[in-house]
Amino acid sequence: MALNKRVLRILKENALRYLGVLILIILGSYTFVVATGISHNLGTLVTTFTEGHMQEDLSFSTDKAIPNSRELEKAADAIIEESMSFDAALSDSLTLRLLSETEKLNIPAVIEGRALSGPGEILLDPAFAKANGYPVGSRIRAAGKNFTVVGFVSLPHYIYPLKNVYDIMVSPNNFGVGVINREEFADIDNASAIYSVRFNDRAQSINQQAAQFRERLHAEGITESDWIDIMNNKRARMAWASITGLKTMSVPVPAAMFLLCCLIIGIMIWRMIRLESVIIGTLYAQGYRRRELMRHYMAIPLLLAVTGGVIGSVLALPSIAPSVTAMVSYYNVPVIDIELSFLNALIGILTPVLFLGLSSYLVIRLELKRSPAELMKGGEQKTKVNALERALKLDRFKFSTKFQLREQLRSISRLLFLFLGVTSASVLMLLGFTIMNSMDYVFKNSTTDTYRFEYEYAFKNTQYGEAPEGAEVFNAGRFYPENNEGIEFYVTGVEPGSTILTLTDSKGNPLPNNQTNITKPLAERLGIKAGDSVSFINKQDGKPYTFHIDAVANSYAGQFIFMPIDAFNGQLGFPQNSYTGLWSTKKLDIPDEQLSGTKSLSETANAMDELLGPMVSMVVAMTLIACVVGMIIIYLVTSLIIEENKNTISLFKIFGYRRREIHSLILNSPTFVIIAGFIIGIPVMAASMGAMYGYLGAMINLVLPTIISPFYVVVCFGAIMLTYQLSKLLCAKKVNTVSMSEALKAGTE
Repeated sequence: MALNKRVLRILKENALRYLGVLILIILGSYTFVVATGISHNLGTLVTTFTEGHMQEDLSFSTDKAIPNSRELEKAADAIIEESMSFDAALSDSLTLRLLSETEKLNIPAVIEGRALSGPGEILLDPAFAKANGYPVGSRIRAAGKNFTVVGFVSLPHYIYPLKNVYDIMVSPNNFGVGVINREEFADIDNASAIYSVRFNDRAQSINQQAAQFRERLHAEGITESDWIDIMNNKRARMAWASITGLKTMSVPVPAAMFLLCCLIIGIMIWRMIRLESVIIGTLYAQGYRRRELMRHYMAIPLLLAVTGGVIGSVLALPSIAPSVTAMVSYYNVPVIDIELSFLNALIGILTPVLFLGLSSYLVIRLELKRSPAELMKGGEQKTKVNALERALKLDRFKFSTKFQLREQLRSISRLLFLFLGVTSASVLMLLGFTIMNSMDYVFKNSTTDTYRFEYEYAFKNTQYGEAPEGAEVFNAGRFYPENNEGIEFYVTGVEPGSTILTLTDSKGNPLPNNQTNITKPLAERLGIKAGDSVSFINKQDGKPYTFHIDAVANSYAGQFIFMPIDAFNGQLGFPQNSYTGLWSTKKLDIPDEQLSGTKSLSETANAMDELLGPMVSMVVAMTLIACVVGMIIIYLVTSLIIEENKNTISLFKIFGYRRREIHSLILNSPTFVIIAGFIIGIPVMAASMGAMYGYLGAMINLVLPTIISPFYVVVCFGAIMLTYQLSKLLCAKKVNTVSMSEALKAGTE
């Protein structure tokens, strides 16, 4: 059909405008295909690995060996395997956890090199090996022995290799794991025996089976310690938090891009039909049918949607494998195969076609409903004053302000597109900075302000007496609300006169440690206020205990209830003067066989610094993407304003307005919308972060506050305004090319 020849001509005439729409579609399709591809592959890899290599359901230590594990396995319908563990100090700041090779549970997967075949050989965690310079074939000395690194290994219970299960950040420069033959532990003093359990009944609640298993241990006269179930084990759960997060984000981000494209394409098509109404009416009169005209005007949005969807999906497919590999370097999982889902690629192509096709069809159908005679009269002048314009009473402003405001208010759809676009770009930009700021606040500032000690020591067995010089005792138990085992936290007994635990209220006033204080994240999560009496279940014995909360501490350094240690021991039935841990300002000389774990706060801070490195790169990438999106949106709107005001610009030139004044009137008109969009983006981002952190808390029992830094807000605002200025520079040429004859042409027409 002859009309089809116009399509490419229309695209060429407004190449930059349609290119901007195309880039938004490409970004939407690319994001969808990559996010779904990473989450699907990582989920498949983790599931295949944990099931195929028999990930444990729980692990624990005991005060004595289980006498007959086969009978216990049969009674509990479970698999039980004992393994050995020893933390070998390679230096003051570097620890290698030696684990014995297992056969039934947590079976090692060799990802490079070969399996163990004899004494003097070791398999290392690849991140630890890379960070500390131990390639395959190198030698390493640990626990007084020399080992040859024969390969790298992945372990189902160390997918996210944390030193302590309640840590947050991995630091391969400070900690790693290695697998050696069990016989090597024969002459390693103070090695710990650990029991791993996996239940055969995968349908029944693991918590219920674990409670029954614990009762059987007690019936045998065995006391367990270091009890860790898989649902509260961040070494296993952290990967699933990332997988679920990617799946969740794979829908709203592309959908937002496509909706913005729908809005701008709808505006552009509507405007095109209005300008060409005389031509359309003439074509009707010449015998063209509505279906043919519909096909003609639908060609542009469909061509953009198909092209953008194909380019975005094609670019995304080769990006999936390196993205999964990058994730696997963070989560230690063997990569067997990476699948490219062509179904997702097809969805990435069809979704923008559906979005843009449907929205454009509705707009075109509405305009083509008019009769040929009505169309041939030409488009109506858009002079209606809407309610918003009347409410603002623009007559009270000076001419330049009134002109700029009216220019935005006369096209609500265009105003909405600009507002939503700037808000979306602002949210994306602020999101990265806020995540970085929140994590830095919790793991560095809040931790330093709350805990004035350097080392935490946890004992395997109950200790008695006074603390060494420079240290304070504490006792702790794990609790959870009834019917909500996913929220697990510590109730900790501390010395009433503690000077190294410093809690403050919301006004910064110090809180005494001789009362019961709850940290703010736990209080907010459970809806607890000062003065409340609350009941929780002790995970150790399954019994409920009631605590009266005296104050809420303004600290985000974990989810805790702190109370005097004597009251804690008395309420839980522990002996007076007993404790299970020490906080110390200096390193203590405690035999390793007495300890179940140690933690250094400086190592946590160092791990945070290591994490901030790649996080800064992520924030820069998000900022650049947000700037590109913002610049495209502002350019599209500004170019439409120029197109619609050619006659006005021409008249300004005839009346003697200088170029700078015309630029100010036309190009600066979106300024107040951009500022409003950015301001609204701040609470929208805060609400989004609250929802994201709530999900994170449900997945890995971690609560983060939304900390918005004024400095980063100013940085983001500066980036948005810089983007705005660049868009104005791109559009300034269009304003300059409008000739004074445009007004005369319009009058003639």
